[in-house]
Amino acid sequence: MSNATDTRQESDQDRPEAAKPLDMQVSVEKVTDVERKLTVAVSWPDVKSRLDEAYHELQLGVAIKGFRKGKVPRRMLEQLFGKHVTREVAQRLVQDSVGKALTDQSLSIVSEPKVVDEGIKEGESFRYTATVEVLPEIEPSDYFGVEVKQRVPSITDDDVETAVRNKQREMTDFKSVEGRNTQAGDVLLVDLMGKVGEEAYSKENELVELGERPQEPLPGLAAKLTGLAPDLKELEVELEVPAHQHAAGEPCPEGEPKQKARLLVTISDVKQKVVPAIDDDFARDTGEADSLVALKEVLRKKLLEQDDKRAKDEAKQELIREITKRNNVPVVPALVERQLDQSAKMQLAMLGVNPEEHLSALEPLKERMRDEAVEVVKGGLLLSAISKKEKVEVDEADVEKRLAEIAAARSQNVARVRSEYEKEGRLEALRARIREDKTLDLLMSKAKIIMDQGPREMTGGEMTGGERPEAEPSPESR
Repeated sequence: MSNATDTRQESDQDRPEAAKPLDMQVSVEKVTDVERKLTVAVSWPDVKSRLDEAYHELQLGVAIKGFRKGKVPRRMLEQLFGKHVTREVAQRLVQDSVGKALTDQSLSIVSEPKVVDEGIKEGESFRYTATVEVLPEIEPSDYFGVEVKQRVPSITDDDVETAVRNKQREMTDFKSVEGRNTQAGDVLLVDLMGKVGEEAYSKENELVELGERPQEPLPGLAAKLTGLAPDLKELEVELEVPAHQHAAGEPCPEGEPKQKARLLVTISDVKQKVVPAIDDDFARDTGEADSLVALKEVLRKKLLEQDDKRAKDEAKQELIREITKRNNVPVVPALVERQLDQSAKMQLAMLGVNPEEHLSALEPLKERMRDEAVEVVKGGLLLSAISKKEKVEVDEADVEKRLAEIAAARSQNVARVRSEYEKEGRLEALRARIREDKTLDLLMSKAKIIMDQGPREMTGGEMTGGERPEAEPSPESR
């Protein structure tokens, strides 16, 4: 299918040569629902003008024996530098025309154009094709009145006990250690420098917790730092560690090959972890209750509120899946790859792994998450189409309310959070997230909710509070 559009423009004689718009023709071909192919032809007079300009600049700057600077014949320059000049002019012609060609066609692109040119040919228009992915045109339907199960929120006694222990960890204190050897329960602040295998290894301000379940950057390090004399500030250690790095908390396969780690450990500080007893005094110290029984009831209420929110979020996800099944939403590969990249990096970060330092771990993780990413992208596109059809708007009051929620979760000033979002260019993404949430609320208000007593489903991506990442702004809002 082809829809040719003429974007030929007349030159403005009063403009400088470099500012003249290119005289070009553009035709658009619909390859698929999400792919368009532009064919662009820049007229020969404009191509010739660019070639003349390039050779003139080259003539002024090149020095060739036997010729004065600026006097090298054009024919000689073409023989010596012709391929380079025409290649460079072709690239500039693409750069100067492809953006306008895409804009004139009102395409909501989501990928960088893939350009193939035919090269510059004497006396002919310069032709190239640019293939891009675009947002699909979706006409949503059958999205009101969807039957959705929503589980009744529930909290067990074990959940409450876990919350109490988490509160205990929050209130754990640390006091300086003097006059004794290091022992279980101590936390050391150390700098590490040396080699792991053949690779250089350097870490600053690392915390190492000693004990039966040590927290340590390298396996076996905590044991080496147990029982040290109080005046020892530096020591050399040798460890056997797995040959392959693993994400934090990921068990090493049995029988995995080992490698030597030789490190210089500099101890900056040693503190003893003081864990409070779980009793009425502990409850009063939290400032939330006067007794342990009362504290548990307070925590139970908070957990129930959190689980109620999770249950509603799960129902919303079920709703999205159901309406996506009812609508034909094309897959947009560029958006899927973007979603995968974001999700995989977030997953590694949650495991305590720096994604930039472990790029090799991204690809296998992305492949495991691909099906989910496809559904997320399709759901997002469908929600965007529904919000347009239902005229869901986001006003300044909505933005201010969301910023206030984020500020409260961070214990920060709202003005500071707004300033950060403005500075980092994240307000559009925040508005997109708010619009999506308002659209989901509208759909839920029209859905047939069936309360279910079934158990809650815990997912890897479940969040317990605070901020969630904003949706990437749709291309048309950029």
